[in-house]
Amino acid sequence: AINYGRKHFDRTIIFRPHNVYGPDMGWEHVIPQFVLRMKELSKKTGNKKIRFPIQGTGKETRAFCFIDDFIDGLMLVLEKGRHMEAYHVGTMEEKSIRDVALLVGKYFGKDINIIAGEGAKGSTKRRCPDITKLKKLGYSPKVPFQKGLKITAEWYDKNSDKARKIRQP
Repeated sequence: AINYGRKHFDRTIIFRPHNVYGPDMGWEHVIPQFVLRMKELSKKTGNKKIRFPIQGTGKETRAFCFIDDFIDGLMLVLEKGRHMEAYHVGTMEEKSIRDVALLVGKYFGKDINIIAGEGAKGSTKRRCPDITKLKKLGYSPKVPFQKGLKITAEWYDKNSDKARKIRQP
């Protein structure tokens, strides 16, 4: 886009979304998978501490961006972004996968024992975008992770029946 944009476009801007999450975001991401798995395990274990398997050690970190913050960031890029520039849209609030699992457990009122597993092939230990350039345009994420996670977990909890329907051929 940049190379073509130099000659053929008045305005070429690249935006890179980072770990955007929220209600109805699909079923193949860490947060929906954790919510669905926790819901199923909660039904089976009663009041016992839940053994919760994950990929990797749980020390891996990600900077999750709630959909409302992403939209605010994208709108700023569209309104104020400079020609031939790339912008990372996300947050710099890193969370360990372990902490995400514990918070999902807390949503269900469950204590969990994380069971580390083999990491996903090609996965990195840390993903955190540098949003300095976007902040200079006036961007400031507003939704703390715990608030966004609660909203997202509620949606997936209430709509878990849709996951089965979608996955059926």
